[in-house]
Amino acid sequence: MTDRVWHGKLAFDLVRAPTVVFEDEDLLILDKPQGVLVEGFNSGEGTLADWVKDYLGNHSRPLHRLDRDTSGLVLFAKNQKWNRKLSELFDKKKIRKEYWTIVVGSWDKRTNKVETKIRPLSEGRWENSVDIGKPSKTTFRVLGSDSEYSWIQALPKTGRTHQIRLHCLEAGHPIVGDRFYSSDRTNALMLHAHSLAFRHPNGSGDVRVSVDPPEFWHHWLNRLSFKAN
Repeated sequence: MTDRVWHGKLAFDLVRAPTVVFEDEDLLILDKPQGVLVEGFNSGEGTLADWVKDYLGNHSRPLHRLDRDTSGLVLFAKNQKWNRKLSELFDKKKIRKEYWTIVVGSWDKRTNKVETKIRPLSEGRWENSVDIGKPSKTTFRVLGSDSEYSWIQALPKTGRTHQIRLHCLEAGHPIVGDRFYSSDRTNALMLHAHSLAFRHPNGSGDVRVSVDPPEFWHHWLNRLSFKAN
């Protein structure tokens, strides 16, 4: 579906149009390009939810969200019945979400879990806290590294705003290109929602989908592959 142009009120840039990764009668999973809002109210620009409304002919809200500068998989239900059932799966932590990220520094393999409380600051920023905020937990695994950067798998166990970004910061390894939490702002944000796995709510079996990160990731993965410390 990469050649589909959204012709609604807010013209969708062809270069940034989403790709349909999985679709059946009940569900739709899209690969969201970096730089596209998942959902916005009076934002004055086309969003992923706008594209889905045009594509399906109805208003379907996302089951979860990605930050504007995060690329990767977003799940939609095609009607309220499956929206409710999938929301229950998220609430019960029955949906596995895997992210890839490139962080600054050589990640210590012994740091395989970060737990903090997360609370809001001003201007869209959040922070880790010991005693104030919502509990959050992410597990991590090193996929590759050198002396300067690491390629990390992140599995969020909760769904807080900026959770992976903050937990990488808490571990001492901010994400490359993170304009809020890293001094390395010369690159794009290196955070990608790589895979989703869950039991289909209609009982038909397991759904497992994954999508490669954008092309500009390639030199990072080539650099860090097979170099785990």
